[in-house]
Amino acid sequence: MKKISKKSLADLIEKCNNGDEAAWHILIDFIAPYVFAICSKSRMTRDESFDIFGQVSLQLIKSIKRLKEPGSLLAFVGTITRREIYAFFQKIMMTDSIDEEIVNSVPDLYSKSPEDDFVLLEKREMLMEAMLSLSERDFLLIKMLYFDPGEPSYKAIAKKLNMPVSSIGPIRGKILVRLYKYLKIKNKGK
Repeated sequence: MKKISKKSLADLIEKCNNGDEAAWHILIDFIAPYVFAICSKSRMTRDESFDIFGQVSLQLIKSIKRLKEPGSLLAFVGTITRREIYAFFQKIMMTDSIDEEIVNSVPDLYSKSPEDDFVLLEKREMLMEAMLSLSERDFLLIKMLYFDPGEPSYKAIAKKLNMPVSSIGPIRGKILVRLYKYLKIKNKGK
């Protein structure tokens, strides 16, 4: 990692805030080894590390104006990197959960042709993608309500998610509206 003095770093950040493209290239090159080192310690593959690096760079571009002390840049980047890695692993855990439990619990409808099978698979994939867009709590609520083979009661769900029983219905309704809108938007793209 190149050494940059605090003054040079402050000047570089100022130039970035003013939209200097060359300054952005220098700044991104400066943080790259740091981001990749954190990814490496998290045992991420090369491709996963590049995905994280892209997300961190994007977050830095969006939020660099909030950086009050140039000397805290690496701490700021480290925090963003760790959050992105955490989100990445959370998504993998949810995807694994979807793959095993939800896909298998969605009933197969009688299909008349390979094209029907393909359409059914596309619908399942869109549902999985829509569910991955939910927050962890909302994902778990929908999973427990509709895909848990044990069919837990509202009381059991409320206890597990640490929420009042009376809020499950309204929250479920809001989640279903969000899923509907997400799927409606996705269907327009096809």
